[in-house]
Amino acid sequence: MTNVILNNEYKLHEEKKNIENKEPNRRPNKKTKRNKRKKKKTLKQKMFLFLKILIVLILLGIIFIYLFFKTNLFKKYKQLWVATAMSTMNHQYLATWFLSKEEIDEILKELEVENNEDSNSDAITIVLNKEKKDITVEKITGKNYVGYVMIVPDASKVKLVDSRKNNSGTKLSQIVKENNAIAGINAGGFTDPEGTGMGNQLCKATIINKKLQYGNKNATYSLIGLSKEGKLVLGKYTYQQAINAGIESAVEFGPYIIVNGKNQITNSNSGGIHPRMAIGQRKDGTFIFVAIDGRQPGYSLGTNFLELQKIFNKYDAYNAANLDGGSSATMYYNGKVVNKTSTPIGERYLPNAIIVEK
Repeated sequence: MTNVILNNEYKLHEEKKNIENKEPNRRPNKKTKRNKRKKKKTLKQKMFLFLKILIVLILLGIIFIYLFFKTNLFKKYKQLWVATAMSTMNHQYLATWFLSKEEIDEILKELEVENNEDSNSDAITIVLNKEKKDITVEKITGKNYVGYVMIVPDASKVKLVDSRKNNSGTKLSQIVKENNAIAGINAGGFTDPEGTGMGNQLCKATIINKKLQYGNKNATYSLIGLSKEGKLVLGKYTYQQAINAGIESAVEFGPYIIVNGKNQITNSNSGGIHPRMAIGQRKDGTFIFVAIDGRQPGYSLGTNFLELQKIFNKYDAYNAANLDGGSSATMYYNGKVVNKTSTPIGERYLPNAIIVEK
């Protein structure tokens, strides 16, 4: 009997314990429901806050775009934006989306470089040194850019060559090798209507070995030419005038950066920010090639014409001109491409190039 009572007491004790244990479990359930409601409210609040922030940012963006493009509050930066966009083949929409043709033309006219003077070849005296001087290549850096300067002492070794083949141009490294040269840079521009980059379709006046390869003999072009003696000749000529001026080979490009020792660039926004290729010459005939890398954030964005002019001033150029830049800008020396081209594929196919013979 005692055992039965004890067992019953034990059972009652266990049941009581279970009831006590169950009771606390009910309370958290109520709290959990409350927490879930709070979480739902918090989530809705967060979503609402996110939408509010998004709407505010969109409105601020619209206001900024209006102030940037439709007022003169940011005139300097607007000029730089337009000049950069409009001097590309594929990204002009960055300007045309926001500005009319008239507005763009007005900005570009303000930034236009006027070259009203031809270079004087008589001021260049080719100095022939008995001691052979080697080509040197120097890395340069500036605000937002990395570049390379090649100094070529022997002007007689510098030539403009045609590199067009049946259906394509040729990469600079191959052009240099095929012409038994040691160095080279890209030269004239070309059209690339389908984006295939074959580099064999000329779009600007080109003279090589006194033969007009592209252009109208009666039209006047801004030419960057080389004479038989190795002088850099800059000027606006018809084909026959160019031949009379002693030009053997030339490409139409520009603008001219320095003419007869006179700086041509005055506005820091001229040309926008791009990879560059340019050529210059000292009064003693020494050639200066300048390659500026660009369109590579974190490494080099590129530079404008004014900064390019400063580089040529530093290296004592008497005449200097801008060549085809962008993704075409390539410098080659002693078996390798010196600079870092702006396209992942590396060298482009080119219609012509300026080489330095061995």
